[in-house]
Amino acid sequence: MSADMDEVLAEVKGGKVWPLYLLWGEEFLVRKGADELVKTLVPDAAMGLNLVVLDAASPREVAQELATMPLFPGRKVVLVRDPEFLAPKKGKGDALAKARDAWKAGKRKEGARRLLALAGRAGWGVDQLDPRTPGAPTVEQWKDELNVDLAEADLAFLQEAAAFCRDERISAPEGDASALLELLQKGVPPGHALVLAATDVDSRSPLLKFAQDKGRLFERKVAARHKDLDLSEIAKEFLVPFKKKLGPGALEGLKERIGGNIRLLQSELEKLAVYSEGPTIEAQHVALLVHHAREEEFFELTEALQKRELRDALSYAEDAMGQGTHALQLLGAVASIVRSLLENHAWLEKYAGGQPPRTGRDVEARILPKLELELKGTKRKLPNAWALAFGMQAAARYERRELLNALVACADADLALKSSASGKLVIERLLWTVCTRA
Repeated sequence: MSADMDEVLAEVKGGKVWPLYLLWGEEFLVRKGADELVKTLVPDAAMGLNLVVLDAASPREVAQELATMPLFPGRKVVLVRDPEFLAPKKGKGDALAKARDAWKAGKRKEGARRLLALAGRAGWGVDQLDPRTPGAPTVEQWKDELNVDLAEADLAFLQEAAAFCRDERISAPEGDASALLELLQKGVPPGHALVLAATDVDSRSPLLKFAQDKGRLFERKVAARHKDLDLSEIAKEFLVPFKKKLGPGALEGLKERIGGNIRLLQSELEKLAVYSEGPTIEAQHVALLVHHAREEEFFELTEALQKRELRDALSYAEDAMGQGTHALQLLGAVASIVRSLLENHAWLEKYAGGQPPRTGRDVEARILPKLELELKGTKRKLPNAWALAFGMQAAARYERRELLNALVACADADLALKSSASGKLVIERLLWTVCTRA
């Protein structure tokens, strides 16, 4: 059963410290909760000396640090973010993301150790990381064994990381949690506490059971499907400092505009709380101040495709899938962007003679009066003049046959994804087709 954070913080302030605190679920909520808990366990004055943060550590290394006395008397807290030894074999989202992000940030040792720990779930060692090595796991095996979709960029990463591990003699961190579990069962030094902050946890992990029985377990999960999403409790939590609540229809409006972006939810609620003068945030406040972030979720991808910037499009897709966005969601976004480009291209040819307007005023003078007649009697609204100007400028970068070919490529990608093809490879191929000139 999940613990209540307010109750646990009150316990800590009252002097009760548990040996293990395990938080898992939605990344933003987990990090926020872990930071709040750590600050309560270790006051700011002692944080630099009595707080140890470990990344890509093995259970044995965590146990050694947890058992070591601090330099100065008082509580000691060991914080481990995204521990690989807690993750299930087939994780959710992009299991390579943490390793790849650490590698790109210059933390090569951490990235290599995270990669080795991931490969270790399938029984693969350092010698099998390099995809060029005879007998190395295939792209299909990475998908079958670990639910990892390898893209072209990942193959280069695996090759570089394998060489780095060989040169630096880095071995896979031990995944066996017995050493850490033994210490926790025997008893950590008084006042010492371990905080594990994870986005995914193996339900069979003995550490999960220990947290339930002899520690504190916090589950901060958020439904992946929009129709199952319930933001009510999270919204209440974010509004507590402002002593405000949501009125009828306000939560539904937020859900429709923001979806499951919890970080954005907190930001928008803070803005709404400051704006609303009374104790209640009304639905009209949400309609006035909160943009349709769900519709704008793929803004960077839209901009990249409009400019035919393949590198930017690939970079966005890699980051999005690294954060758990499914390849089918990206495919839907690409198809929508292509259809919009095709429509703007048709209007460009029909109402502007193929010459893209330079300004919104140009659109208002030359195009909107004619377009208004076309849309009359339909449920569609007349587009914003400046938005249409930018849209036509983007469409002018394409030929009509290129956009039609892009739509065909979207259909092919849909079939491939539903036939269990590698999501990353399919999206990469699609973006290449859309952005490069025929």
